[in-house]
Amino acid sequence: MTTYDEMLGFDYTDEGAWKEFVTSEILPLYIAAVKITKFSQYLKGKLESSFTDAFLENKGIQKMLLGGVTPDGEYAENSLAKFYKERIGVYIDPHLWVSLCKEPDTEALQHIEVHLSQPLISHRLNDVLGFSGNILRSAGHDLPEIDEDVLNGFIQDPESIIDEFETIYSQLIKISATYNYHTFFAMSTRLTPKFFLFEAYPRLKIHFDAVTALLGLVVTEIPGVNKTAYQGDMVLIGHTPEGFADSLYKLNQIAWYSLSSFALFDGQVPPLRDEFIENIQMSNTGLKPLSEAFEVTKYYLTDNGLNVLGYTGNSRNFYRACEMSLQHFLRIAAPYLFMGLMILEIERGPRTQYEEKMVGLRPALYVRSTYHG
Repeated sequence: MTTYDEMLGFDYTDEGAWKEFVTSEILPLYIAAVKITKFSQYLKGKLESSFTDAFLENKGIQKMLLGGVTPDGEYAENSLAKFYKERIGVYIDPHLWVSLCKEPDTEALQHIEVHLSQPLISHRLNDVLGFSGNILRSAGHDLPEIDEDVLNGFIQDPESIIDEFETIYSQLIKISATYNYHTFFAMSTRLTPKFFLFEAYPRLKIHFDAVTALLGLVVTEIPGVNKTAYQGDMVLIGHTPEGFADSLYKLNQIAWYSLSSFALFDGQVPPLRDEFIENIQMSNTGLKPLSEAFEVTKYYLTDNGLNVLGYTGNSRNFYRACEMSLQHFLRIAAPYLFMGLMILEIERGPRTQYEEKMVGLRPALYVRSTYHG
């Protein structure tokens, strides 16, 4: 088979190459995420302690709450106030504000309440911050601190926070496995048989311990399997939770499945995952569709752990479909796992009472496609 040693364009066994990637691609992502997070906390604290004073003393805060509000109390296209409501979680009722401003002898500010919320994007933002921080720590980076001058700068220039969201958006695209071989390497080691990794990455066999230590690779347990069948190069290599490779893989998942969360003003979001799948299928024409490669999607280990029994069906139709050795199963699954076309889920037993009745308390391997088609 064609190896990936030269195709990657970087030396995956070189610690310096990984650190350079972290500095150039992950560090800007972390800095943008921490700036937004800290600023959101800072702004909400300022508004919560004294909304009226903060509003009167800062034209920037006035723009955050009223920028792009029409005379009818609606949000105009690309409204800054709408952006702060949806992305930062601070807003006032624009209709009430406009209405009060039209009332004679009425001080509108005295009757307005500021609303503070946790927008949906904050959860994704926390994920980006956490995963990128894990990678920085794994690479020996100190986590940057954001001082109050930077936070005040966003209040003086409220549009500038948009640049930080743009940075996150663009960096997620750049580090996605669609375009970045560092991330592809992390994805290809997510849960792939060791023998296949050595075939795809010949240098890895010599430097396996060093790469394992750097990226946080680990042998994945299959509960109940006979150790004579699951040993040596016939094991699954996975990721240590919250380690370098695990966190990079999860950042890629955000880029593939949640990039639209960071898109600005309903911009066109590139279909990163679909592009990746299309490229993989074009360059690997020998791979069958999963439905042809795997007769069923649920496989149960036999009592001695040497064989994998395949079953398919539901509560009305459940039958034995196939039988093969664990080694044979892993050889079929290896290229799909390596390419990110398939996810293998390992369970200690069946997921339903009916399945348990049919197969007993056997460890189970579930084959799941990462795409449709």
